[in-house]
Amino acid sequence: MNLLPLVKKGAQLAFSTDAPPPKDITPIIQELVDVPILKATKNSDRYLIEVANEELLKGLVPNLDLLATLPVTDLVVTSPSTKYDFISRYFAPRIEIEESFVTGSAHCGLAPYWSQRLSRKQLYAFKSSGRGGELFIYYQDDLAYITGKAITIYKSHFNGLLL
Repeated sequence: MNLLPLVKKGAQLAFSTDAPPPKDITPIIQELVDVPILKATKNSDRYLIEVANEELLKGLVPNLDLLATLPVTDLVVTSPSTKYDFISRYFAPRIEIEESFVTGSAHCGLAPYWSQRLSRKQLYAFKSSGRGGELFIYYQDDLAYITGKAITIYKSHFNGLLL
């Protein structure tokens, strides 16, 4: 699928990536979710785990109490999808985010993970949540160029400029 015509619409940000190396699925990691884990990884501040399919991902209930006690900031759960290259969910109770709507920074690990798995640089992703969001990702040279729709949450003034 050629995504380049699609990525012209929306806001685009470039993120440095943090490729997650494989990690053994320990009993504690398995306790984080109530579904079987296929693969586990850990990058600088998060666990990234893959489950078999989007139905399992959408229905899983994370163990947020356990996650809040671990030496990571957050948990990203991902799976292949029938409509997208992959879908994901993001949980970060240590920073008071039970589940994020759409999290660009989570794709700092997801972009290299799925790029390697699918042998592709262009990825079409969906962040499954109450609001959800589609993301178009171009991964190159340890950067993830992420394009999607944006919603203004805060406005601020700095030296007379609206930011």
